[in-house]
Amino acid sequence: MHQQPVSGLEATYFVITVGLTLLFFVLAFLTFKTARAHPKSEKLFKGLSAACLLPAGMFLTLTLLELAFRIAVPGGYFQAKPRAGSAAEAIVEEVDDQAYWWYRDARDFDTNGYRGGFREPADDALKVVILGDSVTFGVGVPLVESFPYLLEQRLKERCGKAAFYNLAVPGYGAVQERISLERSGLAVKPDLVFVGALSNDIEQFTVIGSAAYDIRMKEHNGVPVFSTLPLPDGLNRFLVSNSVFYQFLTLTGVKTFDEISGRKGGQVELAVQEYERILEGCRKVGATLVVALFPMLDRPLSEPEDENTTHVYGRLREWARANGVAVIEMRPELAKHPLEEIRIDTCCHLSPAGHRVAAEVLARSLNEAGLVTCPSSE
Repeated sequence: MHQQPVSGLEATYFVITVGLTLLFFVLAFLTFKTARAHPKSEKLFKGLSAACLLPAGMFLTLTLLELAFRIAVPGGYFQAKPRAGSAAEAIVEEVDDQAYWWYRDARDFDTNGYRGGFREPADDALKVVILGDSVTFGVGVPLVESFPYLLEQRLKERCGKAAFYNLAVPGYGAVQERISLERSGLAVKPDLVFVGALSNDIEQFTVIGSAAYDIRMKEHNGVPVFSTLPLPDGLNRFLVSNSVFYQFLTLTGVKTFDEISGRKGGQVELAVQEYERILEGCRKVGATLVVALFPMLDRPLSEPEDENTTHVYGRLREWARANGVAVIEMRPELAKHPLEEIRIDTCCHLSPAGHRVAAEVLARSLNEAGLVTCPSSE
């Protein structure tokens, strides 16, 4: 269903710019008339009249540009107001200038942000902490059909006792996953830490005040509130929400800056640094780190990875080899099944059938690589 444009998008900007245009034109006219009526001050008033014509022309130009962009891009580039996190249930904090949030009172989450809740593990249980984004969380499928739950059942069959702690949250990137592990995951002293990675996890979030915005999720009505021009925050927020022309300037400016500064590539290295910190945390508690690379599902899996995925995953594979971290490649195994059977959308989210395949692949891969050692009951 198509979402209506932001409230005020159709009129507010035009009311302001047209109003200011008329105001300055009226001032220009009045000062010109005053100049004719007062010959002694004619030069001064004509100068004021000319000065009023400059902002009048500027606001008229902005009005016409906005009209042209409204025609070219109906509804604007963004279709909803900014929102904190990826859902209304998210609570947002700032941690070391990075965005972090967890969910409260959302489906299958407990008050500490565990999907499925927190259980005190038995001393002889295999303890596994799950990190990841919406794919690992299992967007669109019940908890009992998600691959972490199914994998837990398989490992229970093997080890007798297993306790999974699913800290995956839709929209999380590497920095949020690392913070989740440090805050909640390491406390259970896991035997295994599993990270479900997606190539877009390297892109971090824009923090405005105390709120985090996911600037990748335009297709989910996420609206970036970032700026290119050095304008006050309040004015920038208004223009991003109400001016299609300003949205264009912002997107173009950010893209240009990323290309010039190499920031896009730099985010990959920042993500690798976060994985390094995750590995350090695992080593402190004697846990084994495993990373599973999930593919985007917007094209047939028989085709090569897209350029972005190749770049991101290539760097992660390189880092993993250098640090002895196990990597499980999900793409080849998922490619053995019809795409429409294993996905629920054209992004990356698995269907119940896809989650069953993922659980089977992960269980087999962990076993073949000898990555699971069942704790002794003694």
